[in-house]
Amino acid sequence: QPPHTVGGGIKITEQGEVLSSRYSMKGIAYRSLEQATWALITAARLANYPEQEAADVAQWDEISKGISETALRKYQDLIFRDPDFLTFFKESTPLPEIGELNIGSRPSKRKNSDRFEDLRAIPWVFAWTQSRYLLPAWYAAGTALQEYVQDDEKRLETLRAMYEQFPFFTSLIDNLQMALAKADLQIAAEYADMITDSTIRERIFTQIKEEYERTSSFILQITGQAEILDNVPVIQESIRLRNPYVDPLSYMQVQLLLELREARARGEEDDPELLREVLLTINGIAAGLRNTG
Repeated sequence: QPPHTVGGGIKITEQGEVLSSRYSMKGIAYRSLEQATWALITAARLANYPEQEAADVAQWDEISKGISETALRKYQDLIFRDPDFLTFFKESTPLPEIGELNIGSRPSKRKNSDRFEDLRAIPWVFAWTQSRYLLPAWYAAGTALQEYVQDDEKRLETLRAMYEQFPFFTSLIDNLQMALAKADLQIAAEYADMITDSTIRERIFTQIKEEYERTSSFILQITGQAEILDNVPVIQESIRLRNPYVDPLSYMQVQLLLELREARARGEEDDPELLREVLLTINGIAAGLRNTG
């Protein structure tokens, strides 16, 4: 947290699914609490004894704000202003089936409607994670970075300096790296194939794929890395080792969803065993990717 946000106290909320992974073993629980305590003490110290800020911080704040505004426009152009996007989202993710999971205290929608505005935030992210897009975590970043740089090497050098010296921007870029590393557009294409209208599928998926490649390219240019997550080889290797176990579940899920939805299209009731198999793949993918939404 920025130092000036640390004041009268702190409240930490843990998602239910991380409780066992963080606190079921004494050593790991101690380490988790140690990290949180260290972060709080560090931030509190900086709040009381602020270090000399780099002279460029005010300028970097403005640059970050401009990049954010560009990304917001690009993101909303797809999410809110593309009339076919909701169809793409519903048909290329297991969103309708996530509501059948026996988890959570609230339904996936605030009302019994198909309006995007009535969808809750967690099912929104969960569905994109299941289909391996992880779109809300990185989409539009590449366009925003590109619009700022505009083939100007000096501006690219500014972003590199921000990554090295500006903690906010460092965290932003590293979070993007994590999302890009966990996304898999080759598998996402299998989910996209479930969309019945090929025109919608090709147009929107191509747009998403191009943005993924653009974002990855700029992240590597800014960090100077050869591959995404080269700066955190432990996580990079963890993703590489677990994907062979998660990937088959994704391919199975696509096939099971197709069978389930074809039966629904024929007016048939859901086969309980088939639905159970779909829900098992959802649980398995969530456990494997470690990011559920």
